[in-house]
Amino acid sequence: MSDQHESSSQAVCPEHHAALPEKPFISQGEIHFAAHHVGWIICGFFTLVSVGVSAWLINKHLLNYTNKGQQRFIVRCLFLVPIYSIISTLSYILYDSYASPLILVRDCYEAIVLHAFFYLLLEYISHDEEEQKEAFREIKLKKWMFPLGFIRKKPTGLYFLQIMKWGVLQYTVLRPACTLAALILNYIGWYCEASWSPIWGHIYLVTIISISVSVAMYCLLQLYMPISDLLKPHSPILKFLSVKAVVFLTFWQATFLAVLASFGVVKDTPYMTAEEINIGLGALLETFEMVIFAFLHLKAFTYLPYKPKPEDQPDFKPTSRLRSLGHVLDPRDMFRQIWKGCVYMWHRMRGYEPDTNERYVRYYTSYLSGSLD
Repeated sequence: MSDQHESSSQAVCPEHHAALPEKPFISQGEIHFAAHHVGWIICGFFTLVSVGVSAWLINKHLLNYTNKGQQRFIVRCLFLVPIYSIISTLSYILYDSYASPLILVRDCYEAIVLHAFFYLLLEYISHDEEEQKEAFREIKLKKWMFPLGFIRKKPTGLYFLQIMKWGVLQYTVLRPACTLAALILNYIGWYCEASWSPIWGHIYLVTIISISVSVAMYCLLQLYMPISDLLKPHSPILKFLSVKAVVFLTFWQATFLAVLASFGVVKDTPYMTAEEINIGLGALLETFEMVIFAFLHLKAFTYLPYKPKPEDQPDFKPTSRLRSLGHVLDPRDMFRQIWKGCVYMWHRMRGYEPDTNERYVRYYTSYLSGSLD
């Protein structure tokens, strides 16, 4: 490790600089449009559209907040599009100063969305956690999906659920942690995003994130397969596409663009470096894709099932937006779920099966009901 640090301190990260200085946007009463100024305008337009569509749908859910268990996770997922759009645009405009902290915020929220979508699937099975456990007791895993079909051991019941849960939760920890590590390594000069050499930290962090996001997506799909019949009334395929594609596509897209830049496919111009062009292309693609996902969410996460019919509740009044939003943004449920999973796995490693041992059945019943909160 010390040899690697010594070699990275001696090596020089390749840097690119524009050959000509850029003219100010407004100079002597004239407006000078550069290529990236046009990119800013296009990104800004796409962002306005995607944020507007998402804000409308989020507002509808908050006004018809009649199923807190499901809509808490739905609204968290819906916030992904405006956060991605706004941060992609700002990181393009503010590339020299605030891009890295903004991307850290985006990566942290991406992890929250995967957590929210996982628990939304469980809420679709039942709002009652005891009924969720009963449903998973009946699950008999026939085979692992490709490429793990060769594994013979097939966990069932709560153990299967906990394995899938940790497969998703590991990403919620590793993704922001790796982004923070990238910021630290970049600050001390050991990151070098422009290089894929093993003497720099970039290649190792990208490898970790690649494995982590692949495991998380695999576990989401593996969880879906045995409970797909229970989820059919909720159109899960469209929801999977609208969440999985955002997380999976944007990461691999950014990685692909970075590879193109590092191998010289994207070249410097007189006024822009290859890295700046790469960031601009990424921002344009992401903001355009967020427009598509914003409209896709209108169908995938419609508010109509939660809007009371006049004949059923003639005196229904819209719920308070602020109160509903406060419930959505309250993070305590995430910490509780992580704690429950830790407790379960701890007892499992000690040789107890909380699903069958009477002592731990009583413990989990009281814990899940909230008496131990």
